Amino acid sequence: MNDFYNAEMAARQERMALTTDMVRQRSELMKALSPKPGEHILELGTGNGIFARELIHSVGSDGHVIGLDSSDAILEMARHLCPNGEFLLGDAQDLPFEDARFDAIVAAQVFCFLGDVDHALSEAFRVLKPGGRMIILETDWDTLVWHTQNPELMGRMLDAYKAVYADAHLPRTLRQRLVQTGFSRVEIDSFAILNTDFGDDTYAKQTAGFADSIMEGSADFTTEEQSMWLEDQEHLDRIDGFFFSLNRYILSAFM
Repeated sequence: MNDFYNAEMAARQERMALTTDMVRQRSELMKALSPKPGEHILELGTGNGIFARELIHSVGSDGHVIGLDSSDAILEMARHLCPNGEFLLGDAQDLPFEDARFDAIVAAQVFCFLGDVDHALSEAFRVLKPGGRMIILETDWDTLVWHTQNPELMGRMLDAYKAVYADAHLPRTLRQRLVQTGFSRVEIDSFAILNTDFGDDTYAKQTAGFADSIMEGSADFTTEEQSMWLEDQEHLDRIDGFFFSLNRYILSAFM
């Protein structure tokens, strides 16, 4: 774990958090959540802790924010980037909290990785106070439009990329599942991440980094194909042909 986290990674996470796409995403989440001073809020899949850091500022000294994550290494990073936060190791499918503990729960790109989404939603419902709310951001990866001059290779890469999710199309069923869990009202909003260049401050470049790692670790791709895929994107960027667009969905569920 000590090899996973270091000062360079912290700086990289801070830089990523300041990119236009990530600032926009946190802004949309914050708008939907609308945290109030004094509230107790749980963030599922807290990740690097940067959103928790903003939440702590919003709820003030009378409020309380807890970040939950299933990775010790990630939590180590969150505690460094948000030293005044409270971060716990735990599973969203088995929350270590008593009933009616929180005013609100927020989760970004978490439920798509879970094996039992419905049980996790029931757990969230259980630990919310009466009148509480839950804000979920998820992606349907079929909304991704990513220009390429090699559609066959891009298609195979996207199939491998989507395979890392338990459900790469979760927004399609999430509203119904929230209603079945017991939430009385569910609202849905969306926004698009749109990148027309391949710069380091784009979500497209971040996604490409994950894609490159997936191809590198897969027997389904040769080293030549991995290089070819990246060179295709870099070439499109040089000739002003780069295009990446992806929809995010925010569901707001109220008890």
